[in-house]
Amino acid sequence: MYDDIAQEAPLTPVVPDLLLAPRMSLLQPELIEKTIEGMGALGLHDFISQQFSMPEGTFGRLTGAVMGQINLLPNKRAIELLDIAEHDDVLEIGFGPGLALRKMSQLARSGRITGVDRSPTMFRQAQTRNRAAIQRGRLKLIQGTFECLSLESASVDKVLAVNVIYFCSPDGTALAEARRVLRPGGAMSIYATDCSSMRWLQFIGPETQQTFDRKGLEDFLQRSAFGSDHIDIQTVRLPFGFRGLLARLRKR
Repeated sequence: MYDDIAQEAPLTPVVPDLLLAPRMSLLQPELIEKTIEGMGALGLHDFISQQFSMPEGTFGRLTGAVMGQINLLPNKRAIELLDIAEHDDVLEIGFGPGLALRKMSQLARSGRITGVDRSPTMFRQAQTRNRAAIQRGRLKLIQGTFECLSLESASVDKVLAVNVIYFCSPDGTALAEARRVLRPGGAMSIYATDCSSMRWLQFIGPETQQTFDRKGLEDFLQRSAFGSDHIDIQTVRLPFGFRGLLARLRKR
């Protein structure tokens, strides 16, 4: 392990076009009504957490746009850490709106990209955004769980997982599956927002299985199927005082 703090220059916040469009304004009565209906018995806090775990419906499409902006810098750093080569086969767990898939398709020009996500809403967004790569047979999207990957063992070189580890089973099944599909010498990049920022952003709710500070993430990874492999963790400073955790796991 090493205690390297990666610093980023402050960024000007980017507001998704979807949030600026009058037809999707949060002040519109029809969207407010649908949001309240979607909340049901949940409070606003739990509803936000549930949408980030499993974006659904009208609010889920809005959540996808927000997720894309929130994950821009984490995706960039996590992808850089993987050092994707032209011939690499790459898997993304929890691809959300599909922005990272598009970037990795550009890097692994001769490889195959696979994405797995639980949300039908995110599946449709990623499918639309990456239609050309899908049609060329370069990218395959799968709607399914992280705990049971429909990929052959030792079939990918790199695995990306950004802001999804909170929603995985605490028993480490998802990590065991990720390691299973990795080839020897392959690497996995995991990004998690530090739990202090998670609380402030109200991302902790009934769908959140676990949250992490640096020590907690280190302990969790050491107890996982990657425990005997090489594990490095960086602390990443994000704009507006937020902190992230970036782990690189290399399978022996």
